[in-house]
Amino acid sequence: MAGDTTRSEQVIEDFKKRKLAASALRKIHAIINGFEKQREADARIARVGIVCLLILLGLALYFFLGGERITLS
Repeated sequence: MAGDTTRSEQVIEDFKKRKLAASALRKIHAIINGFEKQREADARIARVGIVCLLILLGLALYFFLGGERITLS
């Protein structure tokens, strides 16, 4: 009987360890997915910022260089 009890306890402990490991792995994957989504959002914001800067630079060049005075010969 004592051998069965220890075997049962070992099975229960192994099951608990596997459940804990699976839970930790799910949490790690969730954190990684969160970082990936944040990275994608940061890249999107950076692209929008670059486009805005280029538009502003173009407008500034147009007004400072006198765009209405430029003629093609």
